[in-house]
Amino acid sequence: MKKEPAEKTFYIENLGCAKNQVDAESIIKSLTARGWIYAPADTAGMIIINTCGFIKPAKEESIQTLISFRQQYPDRKIVLAGCLAQRYGENLVSSLPEADAIFGNRDPEAISLVAEDFMEGRKKLYIPEKKSKIRAADTAVNAAADKGCFTPAHGSQPRISLSFPGSTYVKIAEGCNNNCTFCAIPLIRGPLDSRDENEILEEIEELAGSGFYEINLIAQDLASFGSDRGKKSTLLTLLEKIADIKGNFWIRLLYMHPDKFDRGIYPIMKADRRILPYFDIPFQHASEKILSRMGRKGNHDSYLDLINDIRGNVEGAVIRSTFLLGFPGETNNDILELTDFIKQAKLDWAGFFQFSREEGTSAEKMGRGLSDFILSRKTGKRIALLKEIQTSISEENLEKYTGMELDILAEERIEGEDIVLGRGYLNAPDIDGAVIIHSGTAAPGDMIKCRITKRNNLDLEAVPL
Repeated sequence: MKKEPAEKTFYIENLGCAKNQVDAESIIKSLTARGWIYAPADTAGMIIINTCGFIKPAKEESIQTLISFRQQYPDRKIVLAGCLAQRYGENLVSSLPEADAIFGNRDPEAISLVAEDFMEGRKKLYIPEKKSKIRAADTAVNAAADKGCFTPAHGSQPRISLSFPGSTYVKIAEGCNNNCTFCAIPLIRGPLDSRDENEILEEIEELAGSGFYEINLIAQDLASFGSDRGKKSTLLTLLEKIADIKGNFWIRLLYMHPDKFDRGIYPIMKADRRILPYFDIPFQHASEKILSRMGRKGNHDSYLDLINDIRGNVEGAVIRSTFLLGFPGETNNDILELTDFIKQAKLDWAGFFQFSREEGTSAEKMGRGLSDFILSRKTGKRIALLKEIQTSISEENLEKYTGMELDILAEERIEGEDIVLGRGYLNAPDIDGAVIIHSGTAAPGDMIKCRITKRNNLDLEAVPL
């Protein structure tokens, strides 16, 4: 029997990265603050697809998701939101009739101002430029529509988290000024816009007091935080103030550009072990020629020096990175240099991705032609080989945890088995291996002291103490 949607109900399908997840949580909180009810997709009157538009596969996934939802729910209002909407807004209105409305990503909270217009067909496109530029206009819209005061997502409503229990993300900056030649982020999310330090601290204090054990700080580049404000605040000053917050919680740092890395972070981590010794540093390559074409300053030796410096100064350091292969002009010698780097770096975790030619970026017109076609055909095999090498390294690195006692954050109980899946400080959400706890009594969100008993491929097995 077909379910009829209740009035002012919505569902959000979130795609893409953790920054998108924070936006989705802001959308949920903003709408619920204005009387909307979050509901399953099959009962929701409005379905919001929060898209990714970073690279070609992500765009394709976003469009396929839209088409799938339209086929399943032909009578519902579907809003295409997020990065893809922000980047191609006006074009999507005419090219994607499956979407009833298009909503950009530069002010997720503002969706509650236009949601009823979307539902009633009065508006099909809303692409905000920036929060600070439209907030006064939002107030005027509210007053004119007699819909009451706008409640921002960081207001008095309870925190909505799409993560597993006990874990959440805090976005400390939007956009990016690094201008890597392959990256479309500045086109999608704009230039670097660091949040106010006090606002971030208030949010973290609230989250820590509400039972969130793991707080993941995210931005396109954490290391650049505050540089748009004359460095009155920096990542280091922010971490020093976070250390003053009382409570039992983890702070995990995700995404720090290697060319902006500040070694002053070492004593801060040593002084407060709640700031996890987990370093997510996207090196992208090791060939100086390719890195220069990417708009980066590092090379094979300088990046190895950074890795060794981190390990020499931070006990238990875990280092993750990402690498982009198939960049225009990449040769066999560049791959050999990268392979040598991977073997010497012995990173704990690494991801490998194929270059995507993105319109509007500096790299869009680099290396077109037959050579580029041949390179793209080779890249998949090169990625497979490097993944194989890295897997062996990751497995070897994991062996050292056997016998250790670690705090493990329980995430998910396996139904029908005496097993709980969790993560230690060495595992970032969604991207690294898991810790398999042989005890079904732990509840998701619990922090459990465990002894690691063995490695199981890229996972660890453990028993509670």
